[in-house]
Amino acid sequence: MLARLCAEMRVSHGDVPETLSGSFYDHDDITISETGFLFRTRGGVGFHYRKGSGVVVQLPPNGGEAAQDECDVFLWGTVFGAVAWLNGFLPLHASAVTKDGRVVAFTAESGGGKSTLAAGLAQHGWAHVCDDTLVLAPSSGAMLALPDGKPLKLWADALEHVPAANADEMRALPGKFYAQPTRRERQARPLVDLVFLEWGDRFGIAPISGSEKLTLLPQAMYRAFVHIARKDARLHAHLMMQVASSVRFWRLTRPKSSDRFDETLRQVADILESAVIVDGLPFWSDRYK
Repeated sequence: MLARLCAEMRVSHGDVPETLSGSFYDHDDITISETGFLFRTRGGVGFHYRKGSGVVVQLPPNGGEAAQDECDVFLWGTVFGAVAWLNGFLPLHASAVTKDGRVVAFTAESGGGKSTLAAGLAQHGWAHVCDDTLVLAPSSGAMLALPDGKPLKLWADALEHVPAANADEMRALPGKFYAQPTRRERQARPLVDLVFLEWGDRFGIAPISGSEKLTLLPQAMYRAFVHIARKDARLHAHLMMQVASSVRFWRLTRPKSSDRFDETLRQVADILESAVIVDGLPFWSDRYK
């Protein structure tokens, strides 16, 4: 599965066509069919994906480094998500870590701190799985989290708190940096916990169960319009049910304060270590409820 995703994301440079036949979606500079898609950024970078052939990229003439930077941002964002959906995977807007064969993913809106939290857990022995986009592969009784090797994307203030190497500023997003995690996972592992991050005055953790899982899950999906546009409601529902039935959901609230980041990180690491199963149900220590 991981090898297939890597093969579908291989990149070459060439001409990108203006139209795509047999499309079922044509909106906001992206056209999608069952076998591929066309996508153009506002800066004029073109992408043409075809199943089995990878991604062709066309940079605008005289675009220079700015065009390449924009290409990198969208290649591992919108393009990556669409490729995943068209190949039967399920991408989440999440950053993930792993330890002892168990993957924990953090999801939130942009600016919600998922990348910083995941990167910081390297200090507590967790290896990095992915940043910002987590691709899940349906498997027997589990959803496998596929590591992708992308660099971290962190704001300057986050670099002051997390262990990361080779930080280079992103010219396409001034103030944000590409960096490499100090510990990285290379194998697909089962996703066990999906944590919805929220800001609040106090630190707290609470389980999410029942129908609320299905209500919240669409918020965590990345570029879900690709799958919805296919109008295969049965397959879409099946994927959602598989995630909801095999993954524990949690809501984590913590203060939005850089001064308290190390304390929050320690608390998160502590509760991740304390997660156990009681009578077949997930349970985290009472002191965090």
